This record gives sequence, structure tokens and C-alpha cells, in this order.
Amino acid sequence: MKLVLFSLTLLLATNCASGPVGGLIYSNIKYPGTTNGTDVKSTTQAEDCIYNVLGLVGVGNSGAGQIAKNNKIGRIATIDYHSLNVLIGVFRMQCTVVTGEKE
Repeated sequence: MKLVLFSLTLLLATNCASGPVGGLIYSNIKYPGTTNGTDVKSTTQAEDCIYNVLGLVGVGNSGAGQIAKNNKIGRIATIDYHSLNVLIGVFRMQCTVVTGEKE
């Protein structure tokens, strides 16, 4: 029984949807992703998230291309990330933040 509990705890604590680092009780982290490296200006910002509850239900779309398309961002300047984790997987949120120029 102890081995089963240890295995479940290990699985919940190592889930990559919590960002680069995470706390056991709570974490709210913003971290950089990629930049275009060109002269694209960050005049517009859009964000979308995926959500997970208890590791059982997950919904959302946080793909950078889809976010840019939905918000009419023609040229992407940066792609950054934001994550929220409550009680090692009771609630998780992973967001992608896209900045760039409108079409």
C-alpha cells in the first residue's frame, strides 16, 4: 500500500504541466519562452490557457499559432508562459502568452 501511495505522489509531483518549478501547495509562475529575434513589435498581446482538475479532466487550447490566428496577430514577437498549480494537481492552469503585430 505504501508503494502505491508513493507512486501516486511521485506521478502527481512530476507532471510537466506545472511549469519549470512548482510548489507542493501553490505556485504561480511566469516564465519566458521564445522571441522572434527580429524587428517585430509587441503591440498586441493575447493569451489562452489549458486547465486540468484532479488529473482527470483537461480542457483548453494554448497553442501559440491558434492564439495568434484567433486574435489576428500576423507576426509573432514573443511567446511566453504562465502556470498556476494548486495542491499538486488538484487544479492546474498552463497559459501561453503571444505578443506581436496585428495583421
